[in-house]
Amino acid sequence: MRKMCSGFATLLLVFAVVFVWGCDAFAADKLNLMWGSTSQTSGLYPMNVAMGDLVNKYVGDKCAVTVLETGGTADNFRRMEKGEVQFGQASATDAYMALNAVGVYEGKPRLTKPRFMLAVHPSVYVYVVTARSGINTLAELSGKKYNPGLRGSTTELVSRMVLKSLGITPDYYPGSTGEAVDAIKDRRIIGYTKSASATTPDTSVQDIQTVLDIKVLNFSEEQQAKVKADHPEFEFISVPAEVYKQKEDVKTVGELMGMCVTADLPEDLVYEMTKAILENHAYIEQSYGGIRGQNMMELTAQASVWLHPGTIKYLREKGYEIRPEQIPPEAR
Repeated sequence: MRKMCSGFATLLLVFAVVFVWGCDAFAADKLNLMWGSTSQTSGLYPMNVAMGDLVNKYVGDKCAVTVLETGGTADNFRRMEKGEVQFGQASATDAYMALNAVGVYEGKPRLTKPRFMLAVHPSVYVYVVTARSGINTLAELSGKKYNPGLRGSTTELVSRMVLKSLGITPDYYPGSTGEAVDAIKDRRIIGYTKSASATTPDTSVQDIQTVLDIKVLNFSEEQQAKVKADHPEFEFISVPAEVYKQKEDVKTVGELMGMCVTADLPEDLVYEMTKAILENHAYIEQSYGGIRGQNMMELTAQASVWLHPGTIKYLREKGYEIRPEQIPPEAR
């Protein structure tokens, strides 16, 4: 009896080992992926969660995504480079600057992992002046008291870079957004640059409009070409006239907010993820209204940065022509 029990116990142990090994082997076929997002207090965090939900729903047989709270774009890129996350919320402009060590990444080692996966919505930098200043063109900003954006922010950097490219030299008034708004209302400066949505009005601009009429300055085609030649990472995006009660639409510097993915992920997997998100954007709208009315597929195709081969495969399938600057080294 003792021998029978011993033999039975051994058999159970063998079955247990085989079962556990089998489970581990099965689990190894399914990738556990980390999705770097942003702070949970950000309105963009629920958007990241919604995207993760779609991947888990439609590509769940191949991977499981966990959305992580992070410090935002720079933190996502750092973690992606180390292999700690496979996704990271970032704009196409951020990705270009990180991959080419320019702009805010100037003087830093070039990153190698980020590939743009998809665009969610455009954001812009509006160059705002008071109507009473009499300024109607960007060139007229030279010599005038002007705030380039929140001190130390990406907006300030972009504003200065763009105006320098055009040979425009305002008398810069540094400060916070609140200080700039107060200075405009007090007529100590004539305007400022503000990052904003392309389709909904910025609250600080609206604040100024309660007291003063404003004008959002337009970039001419010649100015757009000059800036683009110096800074190919930027896009030029239209701000509809009704957003700031202007007489006509305005073209200004902008970028495409979206999602990057590591170059290490397989093409077919990223293809399926891209398809799942872009073809179910209505679900994302429930969590983040900022994409309402946006054609995410069209925006993704506009990005002037390396796209992941999986995204390229999806866009080509939908009839989009891929430009040379969108093709990463591994897809050439």
